[in-house]
Amino acid sequence: MAGSASGVKVDNSVIEKFHEFKIKKNCGYLVLGFSEDISKIVVLKEGQNKAPQNAPANDKNKKWAEMLEELPENDVRYAVIDIFYETSEGSRAEIYFISWAPDSATIKRKMLCASSKDALKNALQGIRNHLQATCKSDLDLAAIISEKTKSK
Repeated sequence: MAGSASGVKVDNSVIEKFHEFKIKKNCGYLVLGFSEDISKIVVLKEGQNKAPQNAPANDKNKKWAEMLEELPENDVRYAVIDIFYETSEGSRAEIYFISWAPDSATIKRKMLCASSKDALKNALQGIRNHLQATCKSDLDLAAIISEKTKSK
């Protein structure tokens, strides 16, 4: 288990699920958070991939709204999800790592989220896109995609 500045470990199950998410594609997203005793980061929710591989990007991105529902108004979470979008070269998919620390979460939880984030990111190899969110409007999918496509 990889440790973090906060002393919180990344549970092995997180790394296993992340590999499944990357390779098998049957999992739509992962929502991660702290165990009750705050000793480790664990998988709290595993979303299903309902859209077929050849579905349009909009259908594949429907799970985004589902994932947002799993982010509590007053506590911290991490999430891993892939975003699909169209470019002039065709369809693209990229994995995003989200750290969710709403303003209404306690200072202690927000500090825990911040100090554990790097250990988690290091444990989850191969994610280039990171989003830091404090409110749901930070996670507006259309804005994230337009940001992605206009820089190309």
